[in-house]
Amino acid sequence: FKPLSKQIEDWLNTPFEQNPKYPENKIHKTSSGNVVRSKSEALIDMMLYTNKIPFRYECALQVGNFTIYPDFTIMHPKTGKIYYWEHFGKMDDGKYNRNIGERIQRYVNNGIIPTVDLIITYETSDNPLTVEDIENVIKEFMSKEESMLFINELRAHAFAYRYNKISKAADDRVRDL
Repeated sequence: FKPLSKQIEDWLNTPFEQNPKYPENKIHKTSSGNVVRSKSEALIDMMLYTNKIPFRYECALQVGNFTIYPDFTIMHPKTGKIYYWEHFGKMDDGKYNRNIGERIQRYVNNGIIPTVDLIITYETSDNPLTVEDIENVIKEFMSKEESMLFINELRAHAFAYRYNKISKAADDRVRDL
């Protein structure tokens, strides 16, 4: 897809370190050209790609003394805000989910807060992640950021209006002297 801004285009074209572990597990080719580890990751990739949301798959992120590889690093297409998306796809597998709390804590310890900067989705074999789930998450995070952008613009306009009104009143007083 065609990026909306030079900033996004530069970000998309900048090389990045990708997770080198277990490349043999990357078996699902996606429409974006990525090869991912699970069908759910393929769905997330597809939805980000078709919604023209810039993203990187398993891009290295330094958190404290650790390098982790969030499933997706996403740049909001209008604001440039970075989000991280972790999908925990085997929640009914005790071996798999043993370190999830520690992983989330690493994010939090480095100022990456769930529901603010970190998107987390889960699934079990009985409750798989669906396209509808992914669409809802994307809508929630993209509209939340756009709402904040709109609110900040309103605040700036209100401030400018008040400033101009006060400035005009001060000018009128000076003229009356």
